[in-house]
Amino acid sequence: MGIAVIGGGISGLCAAYRLKKAGADVTLFEGGDLVGGNIRTVKKEGYLLELGPNSLLASTEILDLIEDLKITDEILRPHPSSKKRFILRDGRLTALPGGPLDVLTTGAFSFGGRLRLLKEPFNKTRSVNGESVADFFERRFGREIMEYAVDPFISGIYAGDPKKLSIKSAFPKLHRYERDAGSIIKGSLFSPKDKNARLPKSTPRSFTFKDGMATLTDALHKSLASDIKLTTPVASIERERAGHRVRTKNGDELFDSVVISTPALAASRLVSTLDDSLATELANIYYPPIAVVHTGFRAREIKLNSGGFGFLVPAVENRKILGCIFSSSLFAERAPEGHALFTTFVGGSRNAELCSKPDDELIKTAVDELRDILRIDGDPAFTSITKWERSIPQYNIGYEKIPAALERFRETHPGIFFCSNFYNGISVGDCVTNSVTIANQVLEYFNQ
Repeated sequence: MGIAVIGGGISGLCAAYRLKKAGADVTLFEGGDLVGGNIRTVKKEGYLLELGPNSLLASTEILDLIEDLKITDEILRPHPSSKKRFILRDGRLTALPGGPLDVLTTGAFSFGGRLRLLKEPFNKTRSVNGESVADFFERRFGREIMEYAVDPFISGIYAGDPKKLSIKSAFPKLHRYERDAGSIIKGSLFSPKDKNARLPKSTPRSFTFKDGMATLTDALHKSLASDIKLTTPVASIERERAGHRVRTKNGDELFDSVVISTPALAASRLVSTLDDSLATELANIYYPPIAVVHTGFRAREIKLNSGGFGFLVPAVENRKILGCIFSSSLFAERAPEGHALFTTFVGGSRNAELCSKPDDELIKTAVDELRDILRIDGDPAFTSITKWERSIPQYNIGYEKIPAALERFRETHPGIFFCSNFYNGISVGDCVTNSVTIANQVLEYFNQ
């Protein structure tokens, strides 16, 4: 019978790949006509566009996967200037500290803000249940650091609202640092390091691939080949004595085990007949909408040096964009010669209502903001927009109920597992790491 993996995003692909490599008989069901989930790379008019994640953070699991897939030679390092990252402060781009010593001289924060940051190890306050990310960081570092460092960072990573995100769920490591060491700074400096997480010195901290992020998902697709059933949405899962019946438009199939790797809403529908309480919890996980606007400008028309990774916009700046990646400065061959490519983000939890506006209006919003911030003359030579109606799951206050409910479900429904970014981390790296864990759990279930 084998194992059914439902959902062909990065989590499902990696879980299926690990299980197949271990010798299991795997079938991956994907409702759409292609795999990869939010990882999408498109080439248009000489531009290389990332519609979802733009890069990967290096980890042992990711590097091992890339080596297994034989795509190590496709790795593309970022330009050295990408270490420079900016926030918008008082309408101007201001460089963030590049290292601990830069904190003493950075113009991103006032003297009082820098002083408060340095006092963090001596802050004796402690987290309370249900504390938000905003309250946690303001309590430890002060309001300025929260508004001009944490808030834009949250928008850039989660497209979320730090006043709603749970510190314990969204940033468990930082929560543990305070709990165990009494300080984030002391915890990060003195907590035991995971020896298995150490990477070779030559490894870039972040990277992509020469032909974009889809190189990874395309390689996984190729390795699974006939084990994938596209345009085959799963209608339901039913538990039987002989196994788990997976129902699709093409008929029913029986499997020994099932791995659910869909977004939360789809997972909710799949388990609704098995556990209506869990189904309700999953359906209530919030995914804010986000619009990804790509714009290409002639380099000679950009008056402000746009070298670096990009910039993030704090909410207190009252702008209509969340931030922008300097795509062609970050990685090579992302734009035609003499042109620059920018990837701008609109919406998220902060301005969700903007995503309901027409495409041309959203493109104009992004262009107007970039013109003002980067002092660009002239019209863009290229524009493209992608809307994600449900982008990134939010680990908001109260999210702690989700993992507890999933664990109870696993105990009462052995053989069904969850591997998706609504559980144990939202990044591509988290998904790859979790797929290893879940694949091992599935194999252990079979061994038992």
